[in-house]
Amino acid sequence: MTKTFTCVYHFLVMNWYIFLNYYIVQQGKKSKVFQSGGQWKYLTILNLLLQAIFFGVACLDDVLKRITGRKNIKFVTAFRDLLFTTLAFPVSTFIFLSFWTIFLYNRELVYPRSADAIFPVWLNHAMHTSIVPLSLLEIVLRPHHYPSRKAGLTLLAAGSLAYISRVLWIYSETGKWVYPVFAKLSPVGLAVFFSLSFVLSAGIYLFGEKLNHWKWGDMMQPRKKRK
Repeated sequence: MTKTFTCVYHFLVMNWYIFLNYYIVQQGKKSKVFQSGGQWKYLTILNLLLQAIFFGVACLDDVLKRITGRKNIKFVTAFRDLLFTTLAFPVSTFIFLSFWTIFLYNRELVYPRSADAIFPVWLNHAMHTSIVPLSLLEIVLRPHHYPSRKAGLTLLAAGSLAYISRVLWIYSETGKWVYPVFAKLSPVGLAVFFSLSFVLSAGIYLFGEKLNHWKWGDMMQPRKKRK
């Protein structure tokens, strides 16, 4: 893939995610779906914002490289890689796997039929399906330096803990769970669910690391601390 194609791709995808964020907010205003916690209580919508930010940074990185003629724009390139490896790829893939697994088992546990009247089918797939192909194409287009495995998994764990804390806080304040599936679980069941979710996320992180290495070779292996 040429650098020009990559630059155009990042620009188009950034605008796609900006559009999705705007469209969802407008749709939410027509209903009560975002009550008790707002739109940011949903991991799916947080991910759309995350993807918009990541592709915005990737686009900025492309532009600065073309302007300066440099291969790396230190801080911007490093931030782009850290954002993609520890959050953008793991979160989007986790949402795809967890959402469609639960949806196919019993959609009422995660995406009730009443949601179809607010969010059309194409938007459901934009939020829960296309996010993975776009992330996989990013791996093909650009190499990404992974942090040390310990640092990467720590950042992923911090992000997971932050979201879980928000879910529990919203429940304590409103008495309502963000997703219906949580209401079906006991406290022990919730702990197991959250633990398995992190294990899945960690597995996705390691899978992304392997894919990056498979495509770009040893030069893209996780950074090791200097002695």
